[in-house]
Parts: sequence; structure tokens; C-alpha cells
Amino acid sequence: MAHVWTIEAERLVAVDRADAEADEPSSRIELMGFDDVEQAFAERSIREVFAQAEHVAVPFVEQAGECAAGIVVLPAGATNVSAAVRFGFLLQAHALVLFDDCGVCEPVIARLAGGEVPVESPAAVLCALLRAPLRDHPALLSRVRDDFEQIEERLLEGKTRIDRSRMISDARHMRGLDVFYQGISDMLDTLADGGATVLDADDRARFAALARQVDRLVTRLESLQEFSLQVHGMYQEEIDLRQNSIMQWLTVVATIAMPLTFITSWYGMNFRNMALINVTWGYPVAAALCLLVALGEIAVFHRRGWLKFRDGRRRRR
Repeated sequence: MAHVWTIEAERLVAVDRADAEADEPSSRIELMGFDDVEQAFAERSIREVFAQAEHVAVPFVEQAGECAAGIVVLPAGATNVSAAVRFGFLLQAHALVLFDDCGVCEPVIARLAGGEVPVESPAAVLCALLRAPLRDHPALLSRVRDDFEQIEERLLEGKTRIDRSRMISDARHMRGLDVFYQGISDMLDTLADGGATVLDADDRARFAALARQVDRLVTRLESLQEFSLQVHGMYQEEIDLRQNSIMQWLTVVATIAMPLTFITSWYGMNFRNMALINVTWGYPVAAALCLLVALGEIAVFHRRGWLKFRDGRRRRR
């Protein structure tokens, strides 16, 4: 597959690299790897931008004269791989150079070359590349909300056995999306507002429209994060209630056993002249005494409501 395209009749057309260099088309899109940056560009500022590609975690863009150079870091889960992937771009008025070692750009460019979306400029190609990862995000946010709603229903029923792995996975997705949205929003604002030296009015309007789409996703994500905090709080509350119930049972059992332990320990002493030692009815009296003490304690605890457990669950229902 060729790695150089031109724009003809609002669609991408693949051309040979040598022909593109000889003819110098008005609009040129080129795809290469990050290892080719040193050979393709001599400007130090551009090299410094792409030298950060391996360690960048947040999307960003830098303007250098009449071009804009940036790196897009996709969140984990936005592609078919679990780890975050990234690609770089160098945008000029009539040219777009892409740097991709992860195979993210080629599927989008193939769709554009197939004529599915009209392409008017290199900036439109970059806008399509930035919009592609956002396509499935509304469905992803809806799925995450459904997961938390199911967990909330189980907690309202007093069930503490929930799918914690799914809850942790959704929380990680939200953290990754939060970082991605912050970076991509700043990038789009820079291209829409500060790209007058690189882009025309139509291209800036494209990035501004995409920025508004990201803002809507940010609003949904913030609402979902608040909901997740509420569900986590309910889960922790249910765990605390369960632990308090266990501790309350242990306290009641220990309190009932305390006087019984005292009586048995007292009569375990080896003294000859102790009461009830030498009489035939001594053992039944001691056993009855222990039983009366235990029943008396249970009656007192019941009257004071100390034997009513998991009261929080009943109030919640």
C-alpha cells in the first residue's frame, strides 16, 4: 500500500512517492514511522516534539511557524489492543505528514480513500483521524453507566457480592478517557483558535465543531464519574454495615459468655470448703444459674434492640 496520497475531487488518491515529489501536488498526505523523523525534517523544534512520542501520555500540539506538530495518545480500550497507542502529525496549509508505528491511521485513510467521507483539505484528514476514536465513546459511556446501575441495584437489595473486576475495569476506562479528553480538547482549541497561520476558516470551523463534540463527551463523563463515586460510596457503606454486624454479633456472644466464663472459672478453683461443692444438687444449681444469666442477658439485649442486625438494609429497602 502506498504511503502518499493526494486530494482529488474531495477524496484521497494514492500516488507513488517519486511521482508526488516530482509533481508537487497542491495537497499531500504522507504516512511514515517515527524513526523517519530525523531524515525527513531538519528543524530542531519539530524533532523535539516527536522525540517525546515514546513517553507522552496526554495528547498535545505545538505550533512552529507555519506548521502545527502534535502527538495523539489514544486511551487504552479505544483500539483493539489493551495498551495505549499513539500517532504524530505535522500539519501545514497544504500538507499533512503522519507518523504511526501502531497501524492506527491506515484504516481511517482507507475509508477516506474509499469515498465514504468527502475530504477537502489535509486538515480535514486530520480531523477525521481525531474523530475516529470518538465514534464508539457514546456507546462505551452508556455501557459503563449500565454496569454501575446494575451494581447499584444489587447494593440496594443488600447484596455485597458484585462484579468488582468489572467495576475496576470501568473505573480505569473513565480515568483513561478523562486524560484523553483533556488533552484532545486542548489540542482542538489550539487548532481552532490559534491556527490562523496554518488553517483557513473552514478548517478551523471543523476543529471547533469537533471540540464541541468532545465537550459533550466530557460532560457525560463528569456525570458518570459522580455516579461512580456514589456507587463506590454505597458499596463501602454496605461493607461497613456488614462488618459492623459481624462485630456486633461477636460483642453479644462475648458479653453473654463473660459471666458464664466467670462462674465456671470460679468453680474451677481447687478449694475444699467452697459452696455447693459437697452437695448432690450443687451441679444442677450451677447449671441453672448459668442458664438464667444467659437468658437474662438475651432478654435485656433484645429489649434494648441490640439483637437487631442490618437495620441499614431494611431502611434502604
